[in-house]
Amino acid sequence: MVRLALFGIAVVLLIFIARAIFPSKSPSAEQEPTEMVMDPNNGVYIPKSEAIKKTINGKEYYFSSEQSAEEFINKTP
Repeated sequence: MVRLALFGIAVVLLIFIARAIFPSKSPSAEQEPTEMVMDPNNGVYIPKSEAIKKTINGKEYYFSSEQSAEEFINKTP
C-alpha cells in the first residue's frame, strides 16, 4: 500500500514538472484581435501592422503592396 501511495505521488510530481516545462496554450493566453484595414485600390483586407501606409491629399490610406498604392495614386486626381 505504501508503494502505491509513493507511486501516485511520483506520478503527480511528474505531471506538475511536465506542465511547468511544457505549458499548454489556454484561451486566456491568446493574442489580442488584429486590426484589419481595407486597401482602397483592390478592396483586400490586411492586418494594419503589415499594411503600407501612405498619406495622400492629407488623408491616410493603407495598401497591401507598393504596386497597389501606386495604382491608387495614379487613379486619384
